[in-house]
This record gives sequence, C-alpha cells and structure tokens, in this order.
Amino acid sequence: MLRLFFNIEPAFAAADSLFFVFANTLAASVTFIRRRTVDLPRGLTIAAAGIPGSILGAYAVRLLSGRSFDLIYGVFLIATGIMIVMRRNKEPEPRNFTPPQKLAIEISLGVVVGFASSLFGIGGGIVLVPAMLVLLREDVYTTAATSAFVVMLTSPVGIIAHGLYGDLEAWAVIPLVVGGFVGGAVGAHVARRMQASQLTTVMAGMLFVAALALAVKHMAGHA
Repeated sequence: MLRLFFNIEPAFAAADSLFFVFANTLAASVTFIRRRTVDLPRGLTIAAAGIPGSILGAYAVRLLSGRSFDLIYGVFLIATGIMIVMRRNKEPEPRNFTPPQKLAIEISLGVVVGFASSLFGIGGGIVLVPAMLVLLREDVYTTAATSAFVVMLTSPVGIIAHGLYGDLEAWAVIPLVVGGFVGGAVGAHVARRMQASQLTTVMAGMLFVAALALAVKHMAGHA
C-alpha cells in the first residue's frame, strides 16, 4: 500500500511497514499465546536465527530501485500464494525429521524470514506461513500463531537497523502502529472462527491482489 498509493521509496516503505508489523503481531501474539496455539520452542529458534538476516535485509533494500523492488516483491507474492493454494485442501501430516534436521530447517527459515522481513517490511510472516505449511506440515492455526510470534520478535531488529540508516518517517509510522494494534487483535479473533481452507484462501487471495496491483501500477507508467 505504501508503494502503490504513496510511492514511498523502498527503504522507507520497508522501515515504516515494520513498525506496523510489530504492533500488529504484538497484538495478535498476545491473543494466540493466551489460547496456547503458538509453538513456542520452534518460534524462539526461528526468531533467534532471523536476527542476522534482519540486519542484512535492511542494507539490501537500499540497493534496489523502486521498479526493481516492486518486481521482486510481486514475483515473491505470486510464488508464495501458489504455494499456499497448493496446500489449501491438504491435511497437515507432520514429517518425521530427526532433531538435527528440524533444527537445520528452523535456522534456515529464520535467516530467510529475517532477511525478507527487513527487505520488504513484511515481518517475514509471508515467508514463514507457506514454509511451515509445506515443509513442516503444521496446521494452519499453529502456523498463523507461531508466525505472528516470530515476527513480533524479529521485526524490532529490522526497525533498529533501518533506524540506523535513517529510513524511518514519523508521519507514516504513528497511524500504522495504531492500525496495527487494532487489526492484530481483530485478525486473531477472526482467524480462529474461519475454517482452515477459508483462511488459506484469504491468505493467497490477498497476495495475488497485491502482486496484480503492483503490476498494473507499472504498466500504467506511474512507477
């Protein structure tokens, strides 16, 4: 939305968005933790591994032009949406990984999530959700809750990194934080009332719409 309607430079858009992401996932995580739907051990491992990726992503986004950022982000959204749709009607079947294999997967996810978090300002949940559904075969409710928990822990690192680069804008941050708190609390309640297939359909649909909007923006010559 920051790129589409305000045409904010990628680094500033990512930084401002991370404030929203933190507020949003903090509100959601409180609800999820109370309901004990968060996989705490897995979430803590992934979050710890995401710290170096968050720092690197804050630097990498400064190297991208607006058009390059939107192109990479759009492709990323479409690929993620396809992964979610492919798992939409499949029941979670946990894989029998050995403890070292699980740890390696969780660390790898953490690095990728941290990098995507600061690069796109999305908190990394958009990466973690399909990865947990496809690789770890978690159910959609545990996936949503654990993803919010991880993002709540990793996004402050990205915020600090972007702040050191001077990418933050107070005029955008304040309303985003307020909206994030409200939306996070409401979203956590709504997600629990939806069927798993409905929830994954909504997730995928939002990704496809965002990617299409970015494509239309550049086709119209407003980049």
